[in-house]
Amino acid sequence: VNLIGSTTTKAGLNVKAKLSKKKYETGIKVSNEDFARIKIKPKRFHGDWN
Repeated sequence: VNLIGSTTTKAGLNVKAKLSKKKYETGIKVSNEDFARIKIKPKRFHGDWN
């Protein structure tokens, strides 16, 4: 988080990141129908990371 939080670009983009200590429930199952409704559009740059 510290590395991401101090990121800037030549164009002036500032990136902010904050660590969440919230506990998230694990093991939640998403149905195939719900997953099919997610609109994921891969970008040219590292679109495979989506």
